[in-house]
Amino acid sequence: MTKLELEYLKSKEGQEAYKKHYLDSDARLELLVLKNQITNPFFGALASLIKLRRAAKNKFSKSESMFFTSLSLEQATSERIAKYIAQRFKPEWTVQDLTCSLGGNTIFLAERVKQIIAVDLSEEKIDCAKENATAYGVSDKIEFIIGDAFLNIKPVDAFFIDPARDREGATKTRSFLNSSPSLLTILPQLFAITHNVAVKISPAFDYEELKALSEEPEIEIISENNNCKVAMLWFGEFKTANRRATGFKKDEFFSFTDVADSVANFSEVKKYLYEPNKAISKAHLIDEVANKFLLSKIDYNLSFLTSDKLVSSDDSNIFRKFEVLHFDKFSLKQFQSFLKNQKIERAEIIVKHFKMTADEIRKRLKIKEGGDLVLILTTLQNQEKVFILAKKID
Repeated sequence: MTKLELEYLKSKEGQEAYKKHYLDSDARLELLVLKNQITNPFFGALASLIKLRRAAKNKFSKSESMFFTSLSLEQATSERIAKYIAQRFKPEWTVQDLTCSLGGNTIFLAERVKQIIAVDLSEEKIDCAKENATAYGVSDKIEFIIGDAFLNIKPVDAFFIDPARDREGATKTRSFLNSSPSLLTILPQLFAITHNVAVKISPAFDYEELKALSEEPEIEIISENNNCKVAMLWFGEFKTANRRATGFKKDEFFSFTDVADSVANFSEVKKYLYEPNKAISKAHLIDEVANKFLLSKIDYNLSFLTSDKLVSSDDSNIFRKFEVLHFDKFSLKQFQSFLKNQKIERAEIIVKHFKMTADEIRKRLKIKEGGDLVLILTTLQNQEKVFILAKKID
């Protein structure tokens, strides 16, 4: 979004056009873009904003008053997670957000702390961030700076940084070693001022890369509706554990941290099976969860847990639960015969450490999606291939 496009969208003419067309379908908006490309060259920006605000409803409560670009909305932290992150900052602090973009985290940090200094290279993004901060009523607590993060580091109580993971001419990278600004370069400069640094990285990061950091952070994986959305590296006073898993689902919330010498028991597959929330798996906290709920692991390399007694039904955000109906060694011929005999035509398929993908199995065996059954195919530590037929438990 250019400065001229933003000025048009904020103008009386732009606001009237928005009110006129905000209920139009995407298809109609595309037609109108073609129709108006000569008489109103800003109509494309208007159509994009309408579609982006629709998409943003699930992320921001004030999306109808905010300004976005497609990429910035995709990468923005949801309001619920951003507020959670902000709660780890002290109210009396002055904080610098060195990569504020459109203000997705900046806004909720401003709601929490004394003062925010927000930096971004893009004047257009800063302009949008100002408008978004105004929508949430926190613009008076934010000082915006257009410029390079390295050249605008201030003496503050804490830093927040969400480095760009885009590579020119390539797809986004999960590696924080390839981020911009470079974490390995900027972190020592920040630590010279304060060790209270919070870094947002891709939840698909590689743990091996953490060895390149000069200090060991707390690693927090945050999920929403069982999808890993954010990984945070917490340094200084922020660090209260080595690893943490946090999950949100509707009004439910959980948080687990690592426990010293927490080692789970192992057992054969029992009556019930549990698949922990993805944040728990990514944070390497399977053993902690197993011990808390008196569950056993079925294999060293797998996240599945098992028990003879069903755990409380109010823990649905912590793991998915299944009643085991059948457990056996896997061979394709016998598996096909089993499915035929059991008249199984529809099931969810979960594949872990297996030579075939779920799509390949579904296509080969002609199993449709849906229903209450789940087929789990995996390889155990002794290289034995097995399958589990189970029924989902709400």
